[in-house]
Amino acid sequence: MRDSRATQIASALRLSYITIALNGVTGTAALTLAVLSGSLALAGFALSALLDTSASVVLVWRFRREQIDPAAAEHLERRAQAFIAVAMLVVSIYIGFKAVLALMDTSHVDEPLVGVALAALALIVLPWLGRRKFEVAAALESRALRGDAVLTMAAAALAAVTLVALVLASVAGWWWADPLAALVIAIALAVEATRIAIHHQFG
Repeated sequence: MRDSRATQIASALRLSYITIALNGVTGTAALTLAVLSGSLALAGFALSALLDTSASVVLVWRFRREQIDPAAAEHLERRAQAFIAVAMLVVSIYIGFKAVLALMDTSHVDEPLVGVALAALALIVLPWLGRRKFEVAAALESRALRGDAVLTMAAAALAAVTLVALVLASVAGWWWADPLAALVIAIALAVEATRIAIHHQFG
């Protein structure tokens, strides 16, 4: 039984490392493009990807600590949940505020085609990554890893929203698609942050 859990922990660590590498690169690149182009949808996607990366960093710490001290696992999971909830709420407030301002000002930005490619890449890989996290989380009975799986699947959904918004803004000239997509991303992050906070408080 112990060997089986050790194997699952190793799988959890591998998935976390993949998330850090993938979302770290795509999130940083997307955020750079968002700053240069002013795309709010791309900024929302980038921040959600980097948020998923930070959650995976916390989980690497959590699972490596369990390998040394199994008794500390539950305490570490609760700390990870609290960190993720606060970070998500801060990002959602920032993106939502910027999106509302852009909609009010009828802002228009030139959407970077590279951003479309980044969102498409994330949409291809993240659903598989999220499903694998759900499987390992169930085997380990880890609420923290399951929360990270939800965050990864949310990042995949936000990548889809971002991809559609960038294409519509670039091809159809629908300037409002970008800030509207950013607003959807902000609401989704706020809802998920609230869910994690409630689970942390009463779970």
